[in-house]
Amino acid sequence: MKLRNLALVAALLVGGANMAGAAFAQTKIFVVNEDKVRRDSKVGKEINQNLVTNANAGADQLGLKQLKTEIDTEVTRLKPQTESLTPEAINANPTLKAQVEALGKKQQEYYQKAGALNNGLERADNGLSQAFLFVMGPAVNQVAKDVGADIVLDASSAWYTKDATDISAKVIARLDATVPNLQALKDAMPKPPAGTAAPANAPKPG
Repeated sequence: MKLRNLALVAALLVGGANMAGAAFAQTKIFVVNEDKVRRDSKVGKEINQNLVTNANAGADQLGLKQLKTEIDTEVTRLKPQTESLTPEAINANPTLKAQVEALGKKQQEYYQKAGALNNGLERADNGLSQAFLFVMGPAVNQVAKDVGADIVLDASSAWYTKDATDISAKVIARLDATVPNLQALKDAMPKPPAGTAAPANAPKPG
């Protein structure tokens, strides 16, 4: 009797598993590669170019390129004089010590300015990334409806996918048609109510 009951339970479990497997097999799962969409869409390319342009402009404004050239030149000039000397020997030579200290100050200035520039660029990138995701969401939703998807996953979270399930190209096409540039991205962002100041950390594309 016990063996018969166990056999019946096993049959029910197998049947349930088969039903669950059949339901899962009917689920249409697609993936989208966010990095590819950001890299290959028109607005994504303009965002990246905007960041590069701002980085170059910031470096010029802060004099980083010239400062880097001066540091490299001075390092090359001082290396033969200092590489075989101990710190004590360098300190015992007032002229050489002053030159090494001046180089150190230039290097510190460079790192401080470069750090400030990088922080500003990172804030800008974060804001633009938030804005990009804001407009990418509707594009993914529309493409998902068009292809009849039940689930859309980020490609980075999937271990294995077939090319046929990747809708990145369709999302890029949708974005190119609806948000083709930075101005369109800016226009698509939600506007604060009249008379209300925008939050200090609100994304500011452009």
